[in-house]
Amino acid sequence: MKRVEVLVFLTASVLMAGSAFGSEPILGPNDLIIAIDAQGIVSNSSYPAAEAPVNVLDGNPATKYLNRGGGGSGFIVTPTAAIMVQSFTLTTANDSATRDPAAWELYGTNDPIKSTDNTAGIAESWTLIASGALELPPARLTVGPVVSFESFAVYSSFKMVFTRTKGSSNMQVADVAFYAMPGAVGPNVLGPANPILAIEMGWQSSYPAAEAPAKCIDGDPATKYLNFGEENSGFIVTPLIGPSMLDSFQISTANDSPERDPVVWMVYGTNDPIASVDNSDGVAEKWILICGGTLFLPDERNTVGPVYIIANQVEPYTSYKTVFETVKNAATANSMQIAEIQFFGIPVPPVEPVQP
Repeated sequence: MKRVEVLVFLTASVLMAGSAFGSEPILGPNDLIIAIDAQGIVSNSSYPAAEAPVNVLDGNPATKYLNRGGGGSGFIVTPTAAIMVQSFTLTTANDSATRDPAAWELYGTNDPIKSTDNTAGIAESWTLIASGALELPPARLTVGPVVSFESFAVYSSFKMVFTRTKGSSNMQVADVAFYAMPGAVGPNVLGPANPILAIEMGWQSSYPAAEAPAKCIDGDPATKYLNFGEENSGFIVTPLIGPSMLDSFQISTANDSPERDPVVWMVYGTNDPIASVDNSDGVAEKWILICGGTLFLPDERNTVGPVYIIANQVEPYTSYKTVFETVKNAATANSMQIAEIQFFGIPVPPVEPVQP
């Protein structure tokens, strides 16, 4: 009962949180925030038997490759001979434009391919060739714009990773063509006989474009951050306010599916520059565990939850990582979601150097 009474008191005094703790809101809508999934590289790659990766090589737009891994999925392909690639085209598949890739990374290797189908595709040493956003047309069964880049290295195999989709948790393309020259000049170097594997590059973190992590700090409870990584997903945020000492936080529930609400939480701090990329495992920095606990968020939707105390912070940090290790019902949920989160704390001005 004592724990419940404390939570009720904190909930009732949420408007007084700043004065009660001598603190102020730390997060704002312009803060840098990225999605992460701390579980690391775990392949979610799978595809229907009739929609296998080999379909992108057959030159037939009526067939397609669909990967249920969504963002982070793609393929490893080995052309007939080692070659350089400086452009490619994609053909959109038959339905659901939200499944179209929206961003890409192309890697090359001269290692023998040891990765197997539906893995993370990391059994080889890969070199990033180029990356960027995609502007595939909404029209179906249509060849998209040529994507060109400069690369003079010759590789025996290539890995194409579609790091995000237009919004779906599935990714699909009808056909892929690689060219040795920019502008799709010359023949397509890929053919139906080339060995090709499905991969999902790994991190389970992904979100719909309209439900990005920035939505949980925009001050609007009608928007939300949803992560298909579900358990162990969360975010890294760098408050513009600068270094701070946190003392509490508060979450607002999102619009639907209470089973997606987070339960067990961990907050970490760092003063390292953020090198982790969006939808990664968020471990490119040195993180210090500050505090953790259990959430008791209300089942009511679009509702402000209790204020939770963050204890044990002994030094200010410039960035924070929040990991939601579990959700209310992992068996029925397909994601983790929150509408809003606010950290409360005390900004700590940097120490001015002593003048001689």
